[in-house]
Amino acid sequence: MDNTFFPGGHVEFKEGMRTTLSREIKEELGQESIVGEYIGCVEADFELPTTYHQELNHLFRVELPHIDHQILPESQENHLEFYWIQMNELEQHNLQPYPVKEVIQRYLNKEEGPFWESTFEDH
Repeated sequence: MDNTFFPGGHVEFKEGMRTTLSREIKEELGQESIVGEYIGCVEADFELPTTYHQELNHLFRVELPHIDHQILPESQENHLEFYWIQMNELEQHNLQPYPVKEVIQRYLNKEEGPFWESTFEDH
């Protein structure tokens, strides 16, 4: 696929979103994380050949205290590949869902949040 996504995953039963994100980062990157400020949410839908999907993507500020930003993060899952992207290169890497780029930019511009964006026309 030519899509790029932030680390994350599905909430398990009796698990909060911060715990989910911390667990997913540990599973995907093998790194401890500090899940901080809630940034916002992106509602999205997409279709695969036989299935329609609808999802809510909650975005948090996360610190990875033991990661070296000079080297590429090593994936703990064979189907994933991690790499660093400069903020001005998000378009070139097809970050999905696409409204995430706007939420991140608004957050970096210090606009007052949390932010809500959607792939639906009637949001």
